[in-house]
Amino acid sequence: MFKPELKNETIALGAIYQASNEIKKIAWEGAVTNNIIQPLIHSVYQTTSEDIEDVYISTKRLNPGLDFLRKQLVGDAFSKDAEVTRYFEAIGILVRNMKKHEKIVSNLRDELSNNSKEVEEDNLDEHAEILSKLYLRTVSKIDPRIIVNGDNKYLTDNKNASMIRALLMSAIRSYILWQQSGGSKFRIFLFRKKIAELALKV
Repeated sequence: MFKPELKNETIALGAIYQASNEIKKIAWEGAVTNNIIQPLIHSVYQTTSEDIEDVYISTKRLNPGLDFLRKQLVGDAFSKDAEVTRYFEAIGILVRNMKKHEKIVSNLRDELSNNSKEVEEDNLDEHAEILSKLYLRTVSKIDPRIIVNGDNKYLTDNKNASMIRALLMSAIRSYILWQQSGGSKFRIFLFRKKIAELALKV
């Protein structure tokens, strides 16, 4: 578990928003950006890391998500993204309900810890398929299921569907890290401006 501090909260929040925004891009545009997705998929397997920097390869790899986070916190009305916010809320509810399903969570943790293949930009589809199947066997059994909106021609593509589920796994992982670092909605309310400032610096 990481030391509870605002910097770690901010990093994990940035990762949640990065994953959620990539889910939206895939669902509506079929756009898969490997260099943005790689640190997110990498994070899912880091079940024993004690340094948040290691979880995401490098926090610099989260700059897109941290910038997106900052705009959600302090941007104008045109910067706010209701769809990504909905994903954030849905993931939070799912994480809370996961605590009621210890066996599923234990199985999920065991399978993730057995991964021995590095996550590279050129094997993301392979990892996405693995994580997608794991998601269907575990997380999808817990209500409420997260509904992803988008263009049906992209949502029904098998590779896109697998990548979306893998990114949902990443968002769940980061949400748990955010809570372990002391994160809560109340702290976002209290430290909105400070979190926005940190998002530019980490």
